[in-house]
Amino acid sequence: MKTKLFKMAWAIVGKFNSFAEALTAAWKAIKLAAQMKKCVVSFSFTKIDGSIRKAIGTLKDVPETSGKESSNAVLTYFDLEANAWRSAKIELINF
Repeated sequence: MKTKLFKMAWAIVGKFNSFAEALTAAWKAIKLAAQMKKCVVSFSFTKIDGSIRKAIGTLKDVPETSGKESSNAVLTYFDLEANAWRSAKIELINF
């Protein structure tokens, strides 16, 4: 998990003022993903156009991702409202 944390932080460090801020955001994203592995989670993130997207997602008992690889800079989750895989940029998740 430590390796994933640092890979994620280095992938987003350019979006923050310091590596410490990127590390904090990465840690929060990892904790959010861990919650999603256990149950359904409500969270929100800012879309690229500036609007707020409220999401209900999970990583528990969901269909396969069809081989699509995920970047260290995004959180991939199964959106229960859309019934499809979605992703959010880590630096845009509202913690």
